[in-house]
Amino acid sequence: MAIQNIIRCIDTTLPFYNHSEVLSAEEVVNFKKIIEYGWPYLLKPYYFDIDIEKHLPFAIMTDELVKWSLSNLVYCGKIAFCRQLLSLEKAKMITLSKEDSSHFTFSYCTNESNDIEFLDRESFDFYTDKIASQFVREKRQAKSFNEEKIKEDFRKLITNPFGKLISYDTNPEIDDFYNEEGHYRLLMMQGYDDFAEDDLFGGIAYGKYVTIVELIIGVAIKHSDACFMLKKDNPKVLLENLLTYTQSKQKAISNYAEYMSWPENEVEQIFEAISLTKENFGYYLEYPCVAPPIFIEVGGEMLMRSVAGCFANPFSLLNKELKRKYKRDYDRAVNNRENRFRNELFKIFPQENVIKIPNEINISFQNIRTDIDAVVFDEKTGTLGLFQLKWQDRYDYSMKERYSRITNMFPKANEWICKIKNWISLNDSKSILNALQIGSKLKSKIEIKEIYLFVISRNQMNFTGVELDKTVAWSSWYQLIESYARVKTHFDDPITELFLKIKTMNPAKIAELDHNKSDQSDFIIDFGDFKITNKLK
Repeated sequence: MAIQNIIRCIDTTLPFYNHSEVLSAEEVVNFKKIIEYGWPYLLKPYYFDIDIEKHLPFAIMTDELVKWSLSNLVYCGKIAFCRQLLSLEKAKMITLSKEDSSHFTFSYCTNESNDIEFLDRESFDFYTDKIASQFVREKRQAKSFNEEKIKEDFRKLITNPFGKLISYDTNPEIDDFYNEEGHYRLLMMQGYDDFAEDDLFGGIAYGKYVTIVELIIGVAIKHSDACFMLKKDNPKVLLENLLTYTQSKQKAISNYAEYMSWPENEVEQIFEAISLTKENFGYYLEYPCVAPPIFIEVGGEMLMRSVAGCFANPFSLLNKELKRKYKRDYDRAVNNRENRFRNELFKIFPQENVIKIPNEINISFQNIRTDIDAVVFDEKTGTLGLFQLKWQDRYDYSMKERYSRITNMFPKANEWICKIKNWISLNDSKSILNALQIGSKLKSKIEIKEIYLFVISRNQMNFTGVELDKTVAWSSWYQLIESYARVKTHFDDPITELFLKIKTMNPAKIAELDHNKSDQSDFIIDFGDFKITNKLK
């Protein structure tokens, strides 16, 4: 029962709690962040004790139960955030000081604080807000749905059993509209393109996993709209009794299998990869501030569907589960990423005078071997661009995974830079072009005028305390997109242009400027008389 109440409260809070007459806008953001930290820490001990074979009824919540659940979520969120502070200190990102027996303070270890890593996340926000959202708007305009009429028709199909619950019918037009909305919402998420649609996991194409997730998101949007329509008609009803519900796992699998005309065993396998279960909860709930799952198994072959899980990032659990359950398939799919990454990069250079080599180039000299993931050459300007591409998974808030990303990326990247610079210094223009398979593609003889080196990571690139070679352009994929869109240039040299744009949007420079002019606000986590605050400089 506690598990049900916890999920129902995060469903009302995380996606929808955006305004408060009591809290300021900043306090609302902080409150939601505490809930994000708190739910896995609170849920784990209850889930450890659950009898997964026992079915319990889905009881109606009261104001008292809501208050109990939220107070526990907040308290556990504070504990989990303090654990995160200890992890940040271990990662040498902050220092903790004991002011007295009941007061600790923390301060950032460097002037850049955590800003450069925050800017990595902001670049993805820029991508969703400016690029993906524009794409979604264009797709919406191309559709012929009458949204106002569909929602008005939908409202007429909603009923309010016992004045506390919700029930509704639907029709094909309503379903088609919300299926499309699910597709749009998915396009704004991170992780759905981590693999190619035809990559196989357990014999099932990744595209099928994504399709089921997309359909469930659409259903969650439809259900949420229905709940708020009912709430408008009956303000006394509790959203906690409307948004979240349990359903038979087998019935849900059968319904989706029938809708898609797929075998039930395939849909069951997909459901297992997007559900929190007794098998996977132990490792998944250890991640700090992790995204809620779409489904939570709660006993008696029953599933809870979490609206927060549908709207946050379903691929957080899905992609981790695919790695855990199908390691060999996962490694094979990871190896396929380089070609996809290279092809996406090449779209930035549509000019006919830019030669793009469609494969990895292996270099061997003086008993030294290395490779170049992507090569572009502008035969008009003589500018050469050499790229190392890194597709590292996001680490989000896990300091353990953050350390893994740093130790996997930068020693190898710096070694690559050293080898490439050495190779360039030992060869003339003609030898370099021939080794890069460019010479045979040239329309006329041309010398290399300039060479730029790039290291591009699919996700995070910038880490506090990591020194980068300033002669190289370092960028995450989303920072590259943001710099390309934001920085305006007026010269005809696309490779140089990209290099300068990335350098202009260098997060370390931006973080230093923002830090110097920013006015840090007070921060406090309290447990009665005990408190933790930030030490302002």
